[in-house]
Amino acid sequence: MFWLGVLVTVGFTAWRLLANLKALLRSVTDLSERLAPTLRELEAKTQETAELGERLQRRQAARQAARPGTGRRRRGAR
Repeated sequence: MFWLGVLVTVGFTAWRLLANLKALLRSVTDLSERLAPTLRELEAKTQETAELGERLQRRQAARQAARPGTGRRRRGAR
């Protein structure tokens, strides 16, 4: 009789574990679906920011190249 109780308990525990895993999978799937648009938007904003940074760096480099002596100190000048 003891072994039957152990077997029932193990079976019930395994059944609940499987049910909990299925519920967890559903929750993760739902969350993933809800987050997908936000992640795509964030990716687009990140790309825009990177492109803006590159343009600013190019402009700054062009300005420095257009001004002779920029970035160097002359002797005696402070």
